Amino acid sequence: MNNYQKERIIPKDAEYLLFMEPGEKVLYDASGILNNEIQGYLVLTDKRLFFYFVSNISRDKKFIATYPYIVSARLKSGLIYSELTIKNKKESFTIKKVNKKRAKEFCNKLNNIINSDN
Repeated sequence: MNNYQKERIIPKDAEYLLFMEPGEKVLYDASGILNNEIQGYLVLTDKRLFFYFVSNISRDKKFIATYPYIVSARLKSGLIYSELTIKNKKESFTIKKVNKKRAKEFCNKLNNIINSDN
């Protein structure tokens, strides 16, 4: 069992794996609320970042960016939860009610990706 498997909290609805390409690996995920509208999981793979959610009708994802197009990741800590704001070259996404520890780790991983691409 590697370090990722030890620390990872597996969501009940891990069907977001259906939205991944063969061989694509999940690096990190965290539950939260996208743009104050949709509750789901922010998923970081070895190629891209997307938000997976389950609606009354179906399971879907909101594509955020592939690595070269992630411009910034900003963390705003609250008393219990944190808020992540992620910008790509076209738009910005806010994910609220993210566990503080997971949000900090997620932001660090995103900033490492952004810095390595520059």
